[in-house]
Amino acid sequence: MNLRRIYQKLLPIPKDYEDIAFIVKAHWSELIPQVLLALLLSAIPVGAYFFISRYEPGLLQTAWLPLVVILGGSAWYLFVLLLFFTNFTDFFLDVWIVTNERIITIHQLGLFARTIIQTRLYQVQDVKTVVQGALHSMVGFGNVVVETAGTDGKLIFDNIPHPNDVARKIMELVEADRKYHGEKLQMMNFEDRPRIIDDGA
Repeated sequence: MNLRRIYQKLLPIPKDYEDIAFIVKAHWSELIPQVLLALLLSAIPVGAYFFISRYEPGLLQTAWLPLVVILGGSAWYLFVLLLFFTNFTDFFLDVWIVTNERIITIHQLGLFARTIIQTRLYQVQDVKTVVQGALHSMVGFGNVVVETAGTDGKLIFDNIPHPNDVARKIMELVEADRKYHGEKLQMMNFEDRPRIIDDGA
């Protein structure tokens, strides 16, 4: 089962005619600070060992130090692993889903909470891209801001790859949705008009 089918089943209140147009996730560079933080924290026990061996070598000959190293090191690396896993979960489960009916943003908050915001395509008023800095321009990622007529006012796709392409695809879906609803309203209005029936009298 591919990723599209998995997200299709996770759509809030899915409709039979609703299909996922595309799925957007944050650029991989968003994970770099978390990886660097994990590597830095992992290096602390190693640095502490070399510091002790150089300035306090007598401590290495004590009977209790190996126990402290094993217990303390295990607890420390468990903390580092849990911290990285939490940050990776936030990164991996943050997703923007665009269907032929609506835009859905899913923001993971820690391990056990998430925020889901959705708006209909016909509520979209404007779509703009924001690319700031040389790194963003060279690597090719930025933000897409979707201004809506809803209560939240805007949806922000944070640090996603190819923001211009995403904005163009959203606008194409918005125009197609407006055209569909416009034709539907015209048909409804035509059906509601009073008709003159000539019975030949």
